[in-house]
Amino acid sequence: MLGGVEVAFGGGFRQELAGAAADAFGAGKNCGQRSQAGSARTRSARWGWSHEGPARSRQRLAVRICRQITHHHGTLVFAPPKGGTKDDPKDRHVPLDKDLATRLREHTRLFPPVEVTLPWLEKDGELVTVRLMFTTRERKALNGNYFNYRWKAALEAIGVIEAVNDKPVGKGRKWETRRDKMMHALRHLFASEAINEGVDVYTLADLLGHQDPAFTLRRYVHRVTGAVEKARKAIGKRYRLAA
Repeated sequence: MLGGVEVAFGGGFRQELAGAAADAFGAGKNCGQRSQAGSARTRSARWGWSHEGPARSRQRLAVRICRQITHHHGTLVFAPPKGGTKDDPKDRHVPLDKDLATRLREHTRLFPPVEVTLPWLEKDGELVTVRLMFTTRERKALNGNYFNYRWKAALEAIGVIEAVNDKPVGKGRKWETRRDKMMHALRHLFASEAINEGVDVYTLADLLGHQDPAFTLRRYVHRVTGAVEKARKAIGKRYRLAA
């Protein structure tokens, strides 16, 4: 619970999920790393993460978000990240800590990026080739149905959701509907933890790709743990200074 509001994932849960998702993919840490990385980003933006990965500047270690994988008339396409357009792609950088950057580099060593070619923005758009860090077992771009199936199998493996039939995984197994446990919940977790650690709403809005910081404020301000007590102490401190 954060500020009285339930958040789907906690730290230990994410560790369990990482291992289970890796097993579900059957190709090492592909999905397992994803479950811990880039929580500020939308799911489709994670899928579009290229081999450039972590980039170090003089000020910080960060990941550049410059594309996502989405659909146009039933066809997978590369597109600008959340909030971006053809004329204003709205590239942005999300900071990483050193430990996570090291894990991602190790992932790319064990599972080299795969060249994937998709049209840009539209079904008949210009073809663009990108070396993606995360792909299907068939070395193709991830899509929602494929990933969700693997994700739900991992959730079942750690006891978070239940199957609704007895069919094997990969052969028609289905699970209960739990939208609050899907990958997008990691994005909400990131925002909630950032708010609780004192990240200002303008910075958080930029990291999440929200055009309007007011939306970020409305969505997450109620999740600040101990906000009332912090306000009480701040007012008391100012009163004592003025006395």
